Amino acid sequence: MTALITDSLPLLAGAPNGIKKLRELILELAVRGKLVPQDPNDEPASELLKRIAEEKARLVAEGKIKRQKPLAEIDVEEKPFDLPSGWGWARFGEIFSLEYGDNLPADKRSNTGEYPVYGSNGVVGTHNTYFVDSPCIVVGRKGSAGALNLCRSNGCCVTDVAYYCIPSSALSIDYVFKLFHTLGLNFLGKGIKPGLNRNEAYELVIAIPSLTEQHRIVAKVDELMALCDRLEAQQADADSAHAQLVQALLNSLPQASDADDFAQSWQRLAEHFHTLFTTESSIDALKQTLLQLAVMGKLVPQDPSDEPATELLKRNGIDSEAHALQGWAQAPLGYLGEVLGGSTPSKTKADFWNGDIPWVSPKDMKRPVIDDSIDQAVAGAECNTVIELTQEHH
Repeated sequence: MTALITDSLPLLAGAPNGIKKLRELILELAVRGKLVPQDPNDEPASELLKRIAEEKARLVAEGKIKRQKPLAEIDVEEKPFDLPSGWGWARFGEIFSLEYGDNLPADKRSNTGEYPVYGSNGVVGTHNTYFVDSPCIVVGRKGSAGALNLCRSNGCCVTDVAYYCIPSSALSIDYVFKLFHTLGLNFLGKGIKPGLNRNEAYELVIAIPSLTEQHRIVAKVDELMALCDRLEAQQADADSAHAQLVQALLNSLPQASDADDFAQSWQRLAEHFHTLFTTESSIDALKQTLLQLAVMGKLVPQDPSDEPATELLKRNGIDSEAHALQGWAQAPLGYLGEVLGGSTPSKTKADFWNGDIPWVSPKDMKRPVIDDSIDQAVAGAECNTVIELTQEHH
């Protein structure tokens, strides 16, 4: 399986979101026992699980962790795959404990660099003392629920928007950190500001290998992730070169000196269309170029029988200082319409917000065409000023 993944890395990485999916696949295979072979000489996980249970009982007795509610036996239907030789099933809460962080607001942190302070999604400062006295895994509880960070230092602070987990000495913290990434903890977050309920995490069913196999798995995962890193760097270079090539070829269109030059430039694009325009950014660049060509008069041929644009401007009260060019004309933008400032209606006046005329605000400007508004409508009778924007000519 490992050789198959290694040989297929370039192909898999080239797919849409390929490297991201490849990293997920590597971790999934790792925690299913498919990444490295099992060794019959390894201590079985059943013995490891016994030591973990004894250690948790001691920590509860010492008051270092809270006693958890009893967890149900694992049903056959809950086991997602065939267990590798020497591995064992357990519920998350039988092995791990998620402990609450403490309140440590920004103005109370010393920020003098001694110990990192973790929030729900990583380091948010430093402090001159600590309350977690060993390496741990920080799990987002509020906000970035389920976000994972590994603290390797022997002292840190974890704020009250996160949990921390200190794995048993019978486990590799690097393996546990990788395991946590496969459990979907971020999907357990609920509410408007998602919050992770640790009791739901405790119900999750996981498979545990021997400690020696954990170390072998970590080494293999790190090796494959390093390959992914190199592929990602190569892809970034390739993407940059691709974007530069696309832009250079697109720039040749508006810069064309005549119709023949334009036709040749377009033909170069057309011959490699499916190779050039494969990404969202390249397609956006093409759209922008087409709009530029449209307003430059290079998208369709001019018809000498058309009325000159200078006459159109005259009918709209614009003097004829504009310069004619193949039937087109140049004029200041301000000649073509009136630009006025808007105003913000008071939301305390209900009559402003119960009609059918939309209040257009900056939040609506992300769309190319505005046909409604995010905010509620305003009653026409109460509207002081209605600005109608019309587009008569395209």
